[in-house]
This record gives sequence, C-alpha cells and structure tokens, in this order.
Amino acid sequence: MKSKTLPIIGFSGLLLFVILYGIEVVPHHGPPATIRWIRNTFGQTGLIILNIFIVLAFLALLPYRKPTKNVWKSQTPFIAFAIALMTEMFGWPLLLFLLSPLVNIPVIAGEYFRALGHWPASVGTAFSIFGIVLIGIGWKQIHRADGLVTKGLYRYIRHPQYTGIMLFTFGWILHWPSVITLILWPVLIGAYVWLAKKEEQMAKMEFGEEYEEYASRTKRFIPGVV
Repeated sequence: MKSKTLPIIGFSGLLLFVILYGIEVVPHHGPPATIRWIRNTFGQTGLIILNIFIVLAFLALLPYRKPTKNVWKSQTPFIAFAIALMTEMFGWPLLLFLLSPLVNIPVIAGEYFRALGHWPASVGTAFSIFGIVLIGIGWKQIHRADGLVTKGLYRYIRHPQYTGIMLFTFGWILHWPSVITLILWPVLIGAYVWLAKKEEQMAKMEFGEEYEEYASRTKRFIPGVV
C-alpha cells in the first residue's frame, strides 16, 4: 500500500504547486487567477489547508525504503516551517488560534514587497519549482534502483532530494518572508545536514569502499561546492 499511496500523495502536491504558483514566475499584479478562484470558492481557510497539504505532501517523496527514527525526527522542523509559512502567507492566524489569541507572530512581507517589488516572488517561485524537480527526479531514481545510485542527479550530488527541499523552502522565504520562517529555515537546513550524515554512515556500512569512493568524488548538496 505504501509503495502506491505515498508517490500519489507526493506527486499530487507537486502538480498542485505548479498549477497554483507557476504563473508567479511572470511579473503580474495581484494574486494568480487560480488563487483568487480558490479563495472565492472555498475561502481563506480552504486556501491555507490546500497549501499546507502541498508542502507536507512533499514528505511522501523522501526516501522511505529504509525508514528510521532519524528520518521522522528530521521532518519536525519542516512541518513547523510549512505551517508557520502558510498561516502567515495567507493571513488566517491558524497557529495563533491554536495557541493563544494574545500571541502575535511578526510578519515582514509588507515592507519587503514595498521595497523590492514583485521580483522576489518570481525568483522565489523559480527556486521552489527547481527544488520540486530535484525532489521528483531524485525520488524516481533512488526508488528504481536496487543498489547504490551513482548516475543521473546522484552523479553530481549525493542528496538531491534534500537539496530540493532546501531550494523549495528558500524559494518560499523569498516569496513571503516572516520572522518565524527566517528563524526556522537554518534549523531546517541543520536537520537535513544531520540526516544526510546519518544516512551516509548507513550507506558506508552497506556498500563499504564502493560508497566511500563515490562520496570522495561527489559533493553532498551542491556540485563542486559542498
């Protein structure tokens, strides 16, 4: 069941994101037509729920061939990041409602867009879509392989799916920044760096010298950099 359900959930999130936000890469005034339609039809609450689903659906495309406690621990910052981002971006104070009506989450997007205009949203959406592509291709490659994957994206970086998540969330910060998400993003990055190192230890135990040779010539997240 897992092998069929999780990919459907994950790729549904990818498709919905592209449908909703692909137009953002083109300069325009006001929200995209798809967002206006959802807001008018289902209200602000429906829009927030849909966006939280889109972001959390990407978790289904993470490698789950060997589920470990480390994988689930690392997802907590991502979920916190997604909920904080979506509730602030679309205005309905879901997180405040759950915690306390007296708490105020600082939002800096208004001044940010007045100072810089629309281009951060376009650039941020491009980063996020590129991250989605890395997540999807990386997932497809690793789940079709029986042994160590060293071709395709894995020829250039050892963890393309985690790079994709980093790019996706960085794009969302450019698209709609807030104090909470700016604080959570370094935590998210640290969590996936830690997870990548844990998975590399497991790979060394399984593949031995083959993996060590692969790791010596292939960077972890960015080709030729780190």
